This record gives sequence, structure tokens and C-alpha cells, in this order.
Amino acid sequence: MKKTLLLCSVVATLGLPGLAQACSAPDAKPAIPDPMTAETAQMVKANNEVKAYVKAMEEYLGCARMSGGEKRKEISALEDFAAEFNEAIRTFKSRNS
Repeated sequence: MKKTLLLCSVVATLGLPGLAQACSAPDAKPAIPDPMTAETAQMVKANNEVKAYVKAMEEYLGCARMSGGEKRKEISALEDFAAEFNEAIRTFKSRNS
């Protein structure tokens, strides 16, 4: 009985903080370079950072305990950010083609 109680305590102590950390909001949004002055390497780096941020936000939104309205607001902000980055990519490509 004591072994079971001890095992449960250890699992709870080690497991629960990991679960709490797994559902935390990602760091701040990555910066979007100015497409009129950016170099290719900057845009590639930004593309990788934006993809990672979007994926992290999707995972966070999947596990976060938010009201429907809060979740819709976060999704809308994420879509706006992605659209802003896509516009920068289009501008960059048109400048460099």
C-alpha cells in the first residue's frame, strides 16, 4: 500500500508539471522582415520561425482552456498574422523576380 501511494505521489509530482508546461502559449510572434529590404536568408529564416510559431499556437489552442470567444479571437489573430506574413512573401517574391 505504501509503495503504491509513493508511486502515485512520484508520478503526480513528475507528470503534472510536464502537462502544465505542454500547454503554454508560445513565445512572442516572430518579426516579419521588411520585404523591400530583406535578403533571401532573412525571409527563409522568418518563414521557418513563422511556421514554428503557427504550429505552436495551433497546439496551444488545442489544449488551452478558453471560452469559445477567446479561442475565436486567438484564431483570428493567428490568421491575420499569417496573412501579413504571406503578403510580405508575395512582395518579396515580386521584388526579386
